[in-house]
Amino acid sequence: MARDNTNPGSCLIVVGEPGGELVQTLVRLACEREIDAVPCENVYAAVVAVAQAAGRRVLVAGQMQELAVENGAFFGISAAQAVRCCCLLDPGRAAGSRDLLAAWRVNATVVGALPEVRAVLQDWLATAEHPRAPRHGRGTPHTQRPVREETYDDLRATEAEIGALLG
Repeated sequence: MARDNTNPGSCLIVVGEPGGELVQTLVRLACEREIDAVPCENVYAAVVAVAQAAGRRVLVAGQMQELAVENGAFFGISAAQAVRCCCLLDPGRAAGSRDLLAAWRVNATVVGALPEVRAVLQDWLATAEHPRAPRHGRGTPHTQRPVREETYDDLRATEAEIGALLG
């Protein structure tokens, strides 16, 4: 597949049923943006796809319950590979607090409806950095100011509060 000249090497990995609306919609969006799309039937296939895409900018999108299997292990794998994730919540199924916390820890984007994924994809393409470039995520401010210990305390407190609220 041809690649978008403004984002060479960008790759969208979509986890879900191959004939499902999520996979079909996101593969079509990737084709419109001329970036590689890799549909994966499950998170295990996505782990292989992430490994094969090493050195590229990667966004993984899928249903929360698909991405969070094995106690959210995929989120740790994606973070280690500098892969961004977008999790779609199923309105008919409650997401577990562990799943949400695992996604939150790696700065995954969590959305409630398929149309929101289009905006996430567009934002990712506009702001995606090469995996070896310095990351500007939680704990690494855009400026070169040092991170204060109080910031980590605030994050730990927030995580505990979310855990208490979600049960």
